[in-house]
Order: sequence, then C-alpha cells, then structure tokens
Amino acid sequence: MTRVALLAPPWSRADAAEINSWGHPDRTYEPLLLVRCVQRHPVLAARLRKLGEALYTEARLPARVRTIAILRICALVTGADADWSSAERVLIDAVDELECTGSWAEATWRALGGTLDDEQRMELLIAVGWYRTICTLCNGLALPDEGWIRRWRLSAD
Repeated sequence: MTRVALLAPPWSRADAAEINSWGHPDRTYEPLLLVRCVQRHPVLAARLRKLGEALYTEARLPARVRTIAILRICALVTGADADWSSAERVLIDAVDELECTGSWAEATWRALGGTLDDEQRMELLIAVGWYRTICTLCNGLALPDEGWIRRWRLSAD
C-alpha cells in the first residue's frame, strides 16, 4: 500500500498527456507508479520530468557511464565478480563515495578526470543526485516494485 494514492484513471486530458510524456515514446509498459503518484502534484511532476529529460537529451555524459552510475545509486549493485574496466571501477567507487559522504575527495575528482571532462563530471553529480531523489521518492512513498521490471541478478545462479 502506497502512502499517497496513485492518480487513478480515468485521467483528465492534461494529466494523461503529462503521465504519458514520461519515459521513452515507444515504451510498451504502463506508466511508472512514481509518475502516477507525483502527477497528483502536477507542477512538481512537470519540474521533475524536465530535469530527468535534461539528463538524457543533449547529455555529455556517455550512456554507459550514466547507466552504471544509475544502477549503482539505485540498487548499490555489487560488482565484485563483474569484469569492470579500471575507469568503470573508479566510477563505481565515486558513486559510493558520493552516497556515503555527499561529496568527492580531490583524488576522486582527478581520477574521474581520466575519462570525463569537467562538464561530464558535473553531469554525473547531477545524475547521481537525481536518481538518489527518485530512490528517496519511491522509498518514502512506499511504492511497490513495478511488476514488469526484470529483477537484477545479484549472483550467478
């Protein structure tokens, strides 16, 4: 049971347009529960969506870097058995450091600079913060897992 009721269909034309504007236009899944929840506050939902879109459109951060950072901050995915490159290991450690301390040491900033420029490092900070916000919203609102999401395999079974 969520703490805030989802906006239930039938949606107004405006709510339907906003709800359906989240995610890839060719998606085959239902709108996210989080989207249906935050749409109860349309002004806030629109602001959140704009920031989320900005992290994907005209982004400077490489997609793989962004995706690894998102997976790490959302699930703290372990990578002990993964074949991470040295740059990806630096990235994972940087996300962990950010989660634990809220910042990066100078050495971390420099290590990330081996593969990312200043603007990409700023974008990485924003992306990690953005997905930390999404995690906080989902957890704080007590949203259940999306039924269509494939579970992350934590170990080789």
